[in-house]
Amino acid sequence: MSSAHNLAEPIKGRLDVDGRLVSADPLLLRLHLHSGGFEGGPLAIPQLANLCRLSKKLGMNLSRPVKAADDDNNLNLWVETRIEPDSDGGLSISIVDWKETPLSRNYNNDEQRQRDFDRLNARGMIRTDTALRITSISLPGKVRLSEHSIGSALLDVFAVVKPSKPTLFTESIAERQPVRNHHVSLLLDPDSKYILSGQPLVDNLGVYSGYRFSVEKLNDESSDSGNSESTKPSLISDSLFGAQLGPALRQPLGKIIANAETIGSQLEGPLRGDYASYAKDIAAAGRHLMDLVNDLSDLEAIERPEFTVAPDEIDLIDLAHRASGLLTVKAADHQIRVDLPDEDSEMPALGEFRRVLQILVNLLGNAIRYSPDGSVIKIRVDRNGDRAEISVSDQGDGIPEEDQHKIFEKFERLGRSGDGGSGLGLFISRRLAKAMDGSLSVKSAKGKGATFTLSLPLRTKKGSE
Repeated sequence: MSSAHNLAEPIKGRLDVDGRLVSADPLLLRLHLHSGGFEGGPLAIPQLANLCRLSKKLGMNLSRPVKAADDDNNLNLWVETRIEPDSDGGLSISIVDWKETPLSRNYNNDEQRQRDFDRLNARGMIRTDTALRITSISLPGKVRLSEHSIGSALLDVFAVVKPSKPTLFTESIAERQPVRNHHVSLLLDPDSKYILSGQPLVDNLGVYSGYRFSVEKLNDESSDSGNSESTKPSLISDSLFGAQLGPALRQPLGKIIANAETIGSQLEGPLRGDYASYAKDIAAAGRHLMDLVNDLSDLEAIERPEFTVAPDEIDLIDLAHRASGLLTVKAADHQIRVDLPDEDSEMPALGEFRRVLQILVNLLGNAIRYSPDGSVIKIRVDRNGDRAEISVSDQGDGIPEEDQHKIFEKFERLGRSGDGGSGLGLFISRRLAKAMDGSLSVKSAKGKGATFTLSLPLRTKKGSE
């Protein structure tokens, strides 16, 4: 289904005599950067650049349709070019119509996978150009910024706050260094606080092209100095892990994982083979501990009486492909094939996007962990009355009937050890399913694999009975 930007005024840009984009409105600038261009560089949108060259060659103004694409959509534009008489060969561009059609879904695309990892972990993403102007932004939770933030300087939208130091942040950016775990708040809403981490980007020619930041919501209940004495015990008992221990553990674990991966990949120079292997083991152990921290934070959250989820209109087939995309590498390591539903079909349901994705990643991850190498995992969807169902079936050893109720208990792993699991995933998944007015069940027999089925309320399409 296509959508259109409501253009009250044309989107404008200007090229110099050499075809460099010297000025552009935010939407055009963002498209130029996403197409591999850089600030002040040659116009990088192929068909639009071709139209501009033709206009200059013919020496006349043109008005033509132009096709382009960004990360998520095919774009159908209507563009008018105008030769500037007093600009020594410069050209102005006016986009008077801008229609978007979603791209066909490619769940193995690195950018798509990274965005899904971010959403799964309740993180947002910000990309900037070389001048640290925002070219795309999404924040975790329900916060939405207006389109006017596109093109704004990052530090005109966010402020670096204690305990982070603004000078350290700006020095890291100036030296094109990674930015890790800086605390920031929205200038328009100082109570909205985040942890910002980022990496510098380079284009295909190795030229610096801006930054990509991940954004994590900061729960600063524990740092609220205004809490009275009477509320402090409540914070310790009700939110000890999520508000205090979780953030305190994630930051050093993140540094351990990042540094170990850098060493293991030998980005700083060659190493003895056994040392590189040690570094990879350290990174793997760090990720396991990070997963455990996340599981314990989720466990604390779902066991609170006030825990709720935010219902979204979701598509279970879309989420099945996203979950598979996130675990592509893990499945490939074991030569396991994931058999998925046709991505052009739909199974609409009601549930929180991130939580349903979390459940499916857990189910698929377990299936990969306990399936023999070279086997097939099947994901199927079905409609059952007023319920939408998605099932994950493996070819593993199966679960004896007398143990099937145990696997949904806390820390229950049926005696398995050393497999990287925490024994919390299925307990959390079932509780999340229940919170979304759904259910999670298993059918299995010893030696015949297992099928886990998530059932959620069916979403009736608008206009249907």
